[in-house]
Amino acid sequence: MNKPLAPASPIRSGDAPGGDLPTVSVIITCYNYGRFLPAAIDSVLAEDVGAEIIVVDDCSSDNSRDVMRSYGDKIIPVFQPHNQGHGGAFNAGWAKATGDVIYFLDADDFVLPGGLKRGLQMYEPGVLLYQFRMRYSDETGTLAGVHPPMEMPLGVGDISRQLREQGRFYTNVTSGLLFAREGLEKVMPIDAEDYRMSAEGYLVSVLPLYGPCRSFDETMSSYRLHGAQNWKAQADFGARARKGLNHDFHRYEAIRKHAERQGLPVAANLGDADLLHLNDRLISLAFAPGEHPIPGDSIARVVRLAKAVRPEAVSRSEIAARWLWWTAMELLPGGVRRQLLRWKMDPKTRPAWLANFGRFARRRLGVFMR
Repeated sequence: MNKPLAPASPIRSGDAPGGDLPTVSVIITCYNYGRFLPAAIDSVLAEDVGAEIIVVDDCSSDNSRDVMRSYGDKIIPVFQPHNQGHGGAFNAGWAKATGDVIYFLDADDFVLPGGLKRGLQMYEPGVLLYQFRMRYSDETGTLAGVHPPMEMPLGVGDISRQLREQGRFYTNVTSGLLFAREGLEKVMPIDAEDYRMSAEGYLVSVLPLYGPCRSFDETMSSYRLHGAQNWKAQADFGARARKGLNHDFHRYEAIRKHAERQGLPVAANLGDADLLHLNDRLISLAFAPGEHPIPGDSIARVVRLAKAVRPEAVSRSEIAARWLWWTAMELLPGGVRRQLLRWKMDPKTRPAWLANFGRFARRRLGVFMR
């Protein structure tokens, strides 16, 4: 039975279940992030939860391995024999992990004081995925806003149906997620070739098919922004969108595979009801139509599909704003369309008036364009 999505649950003092904390394995995955790695390791050590810290280096060419050796027996080092990407690093860490809870921490991120301990206090037997907010930080570690924004409700409860009908639910990135071992045992290892980047996308796409998730508005970790991040930092928007689309194709295939194991039905065209996927299709068609990977696709078709999507737990004002946005994407000249998309994808380029309007729309009108 599928329960409707509810808003993410805020954590208040005294909410945490009693009893001992579950054991936790923290798997830190690193590739040329030696300059950030000490902050990641030290932030876990400071939590004092007896974490098993496994650091996987994916053949870095910087000083990452020297940093790892400097921690001696405080960590379990894993040196990959050849570069395998995010998914391969997850697999290597998982092979060493013994904890009841598994936390994959990107080496350029770090745990906020008390964040991991609070996350472990939320442990419930049978819950397979736990989601927390994150704080943005810059290269120096200075904290800024919240990711995802509070206006975006994270998926919670039984979201199997939503995954099988739409292909996605609103979730966080790697360092904002905790996983129950009993769930990972059903879905690991990851296909390393398909998930060289954003391996957590596979886990959050299949794990909820086996059990419920919990989401909390408390921040657990920091999401560091810097110039050497994944494809989402790419300036070539067409290439960036195509990578996102290919990642989605792999996720959809995984959803179908794991749903089939349980005899669960899956929609024939998952991407046609996935707004973030449709957004990448729009970007791909707008910036590089000749390289678009979906034959016969068009902006008009993408707009029609997007307008037909009826997401749960959104306000009327957000529905209206989304309708206006997609109508504009269909009717505006190509140059104007591309400029609006640039502003949407790269907030730093937005003029002040647009940035101010966006903040007003989120805070006063409850509008958050996804």
